[in-house]
Amino acid sequence: MYKVEWTQSLQDLIKPYHDFILETLEFVNQNPKFSVQSPTDIEELTNAIKSLSENDSSKENFSKIALKTDLPKHICNLKYENRDLLNEYKNFVSNYYNFLNKDWHVTSSYSKEVKDAFNYFYENLIHGKTFNKEFLNSDLDAIHEFRRKLALKKTCPYCDLHEMEFDSASVDHFIPKSKHPILAIYPKNLVVACTACNDRIKKEHLYLPIVHPYFTSPSDYFIFVYSHKNKKITIQFKTMLTFKDKRKLANFFRLFNLIYRYNTNKSDLYDNLIQEIQKGVNKQFKRMRNLSRELIEEIILEEIKDKEKEVRDRKGIEFLTKLKADLYTQIKKEELKCLVDYFAVKYGIENIYSQPQIQS
Repeated sequence: MYKVEWTQSLQDLIKPYHDFILETLEFVNQNPKFSVQSPTDIEELTNAIKSLSENDSSKENFSKIALKTDLPKHICNLKYENRDLLNEYKNFVSNYYNFLNKDWHVTSSYSKEVKDAFNYFYENLIHGKTFNKEFLNSDLDAIHEFRRKLALKKTCPYCDLHEMEFDSASVDHFIPKSKHPILAIYPKNLVVACTACNDRIKKEHLYLPIVHPYFTSPSDYFIFVYSHKNKKITIQFKTMLTFKDKRKLANFFRLFNLIYRYNTNKSDLYDNLIQEIQKGVNKQFKRMRNLSRELIEEIILEEIKDKEKEVRDRKGIEFLTKLKADLYTQIKKEELKCLVDYFAVKYGIENIYSQPQIQS
């Protein structure tokens, strides 16, 4: 629900995944090319990998990884495809944002062998000591470190309902790898989210066009509104949004089932925030004398302002910051008079002009 800052440290950590895919697919396009499968293909391919680093020192790390893992088997299967996967990958990466906006379309389908190869890259290869040591020059598992960095003292960027810890966060393929496996380790397609959003709700679904937390802050598109009539939380689009922006946000809410989840878990938050405001104001009044309606209103507004600032400052770190900030704004607009009346009655101020509606 908030924009995730793509820092240089994140870039340095997993951008090499992109570089690895480029090297691998470049090699797939090179000789030897196999038009007919033969039992000697793996041996011929292995010899080509060995000579690769002899002729080009920049390929040494790639060669070491290939010779110490099952990578040759998958490269061989990709060669059998007889298609330019390198160009397909480059096109998808350059049009990634356009794809999310539904301004660029891809009709490619992928064989089981292609899916198996890219699943191998994600599920096995990048977790291995060989890959991390030779290609990343690190003893750490980069994808685990990526998950740790984005889960530490953070809240889920999809729902803002849960504070994440390493064990309660998972890496989501925003564009599902089951449908587009060539993005299996493309860095911008990997988003750390809570397990509820990723594993139990989103799964392999995607609705287009849609907002993406690396490019957009979904919270900038709407305001949470509490309906007193049916005691439900709804959303209101920001003014001047285009029809397409509204669709992108609506699809985001649909993908993560957010309206239902907020109303199931947080429909009582509006009243709870009012009670918190009352407690904070009460503490100040106990130390004061000669209260007036004007002073009561001033203190209430200051209390709400402080709470609004506190939650906005904790955006992305503490859960429910967007909902709380919007509801504080609504309370300030709709409940100020009732709050003043409540405290005026409680502290014996005269000239009460309406019956208070808030319970102590």
